[in-house]
Order: sequence, then structure tokens, then C-alpha cells
Amino acid sequence: MANTKEWNFSTDGENGFKVVFEKNKLVSVNGGEAVKIAKLKSKDSNMLEAVYDVDLGNGQIAKLCVRKNVPTLVYDGKNVENGQKYEVTKIPKWAYVFVALYVVNFFLIIGGALGGAINMASAVISATIASNTKKNAAIRVISCIVIYVVVTAVSLVVAYSVRKTLMN
Repeated sequence: MANTKEWNFSTDGENGFKVVFEKNKLVSVNGGEAVKIAKLKSKDSNMLEAVYDVDLGNGQIAKLCVRKNVPTLVYDGKNVENGQKYEVTKIPKWAYVFVALYVVNFFLIIGGALGGAINMASAVISATIASNTKKNAAIRVISCIVIYVVVTAVSLVVAYSVRKTLMN
């Protein structure tokens, strides 16, 4: 079946579970009724990763994590496919300063579809860099600053060029 992901796993070595994720919007457990994932959204979700709490029916919860359109089912902090530790992407609080700055850029410098696309993409790139804990925090902050300065400069040039073209 296209656009379907299925996991079979056990939580205690005996009782097995079958979780099916269909069409990127429905999830079912052990052949039960399919539920829209929007109803299962977890507080752990952020702009880089959507997280859904899937009730296994026995009081236990598995987390369906979707990062870059790739679903991963996590139980007890581990990917059920390979048993490796899995951590939900955490965006540091300081990264939201850059997201706010891109919103300001959108309203003050270059709005519209082009401004929205540029600033949204830049905010996601900055959040991705900021959440990469494999790199030193100072490097991540400097990278976000550099991206912001470049994007702002490009936005100013584009806004000036558009204005100049419209004035002639």
C-alpha cells in the first residue's frame, strides 16, 4: 500500500503491537479504528518535528515523530525499528529570537509571497542549525547571526530593486 508505514513491536517481550500510519494523517493500533493524527498532537511538537501521542490501548503511549516527512515510531525513548535511542528535536529558546527577527523582516522589509518564502525558509534553517547539538553553541549562534545578516541584506536589495522598478 502506497503512503503507508507499519511497525510491529513488543513493549514487554510478549504482547505485540501493530501500529499503522496511513496517508500521513491516520494512525491505527492493532487493527483498531484509524484516528486522525491531528487529534493526537503532543506538546513536544515544534516547527522542525511533529510529534503525536499514540495510545497503545494498555495505558502506554508511543510517540509518532515526523521529521522531514519521515515517520519514526518511538516507545520508551527508543526507535521501535532499530532499538536506538531517539530524541525529539529540541529548539533552544534563543533560536526563537531569530524566528521573531524573520517575522519582523517580513513585515518591515519585504512582505508578500517572496518575503514569506524567504523569511520562513530562513527561520527553519536557523532553527535547524540551532537545534544541532553536535556543534558548539557559539558556532550555532554565529551561524544564525550570519544567516540573518545575509538574508536581511538580500531582502533590502530586493525591496529596493522592486521599489525602484515600480517608481519608473
